[in-house]
Amino acid sequence: MLTARRIVITGASSGIGRGLAREYAAQGAQVWAVARNQAALADTARGHPGIHITPADLTTGAGRRAVVTAVERTGGVLDVAVHAAGFLGPVGVPLAGYPEPEWRAVFEANVTAVHLLHQGLSTHLDAGTAPTVIALASTVGRTPRAGWGMYAVSKHALEWWVAMLAIEWPRGRAWPMRAAAMPAEDPAAVPAPEEIAPLFLRLAHPAAPEPSGSVLDARDWIGRNPWEGLDPGATRQ
Repeated sequence: MLTARRIVITGASSGIGRGLAREYAAQGAQVWAVARNQAALADTARGHPGIHITPADLTTGAGRRAVVTAVERTGGVLDVAVHAAGFLGPVGVPLAGYPEPEWRAVFEANVTAVHLLHQGLSTHLDAGTAPTVIALASTVGRTPRAGWGMYAVSKHALEWWVAMLAIEWPRGRAWPMRAAAMPAEDPAAVPAPEEIAPLFLRLAHPAAPEPSGSVLDARDWIGRNPWEGLDPGATRQ
């Protein structure tokens, strides 16, 4: 269903990012898997010839340029960018005592790096088919909980960044995605990447009908067919 779709996914060395990279490749997409750890990325790609690894620290200009260059070297056209990378920072620390270095580092990773990478990829997305941006949000970005500090603040900011993008970018579609329980919650309550993959797969399809800018919860699609109601050859206008 995603044959010939060209997808960049960050945070692809583990967890949701790794699972989604493999799911996209299994559906025929060409995937650029991005993360800092080259060995872990190689493990993500093992057995999946559609995955091309790009080691990069996205909080640096050099790292972001590496991703843009990887896309340019294979034609310069991109259909989907999935921003799954993120930094948790300290949990259980009240705002009054939240350390400044970690405050800056979490916002840099979760918001600024996403924004600057999008700027670098924007012309390549505009050259794609039904170009799409998906950003991994969190429940604490919408309903704050004490002790989650800059992680909660950054995820709220990320949702609003996506909302702004959806308004300003008529050429493409953009969605913030709540995909899992918060880090450090009961592991039994956290769905596996393959369980929450259906909605991510659906939104990467060029005919996905969900309104751009709407906040979506991947848990709502657990156990569902991601392609229900979609024409395999259609493209949303």
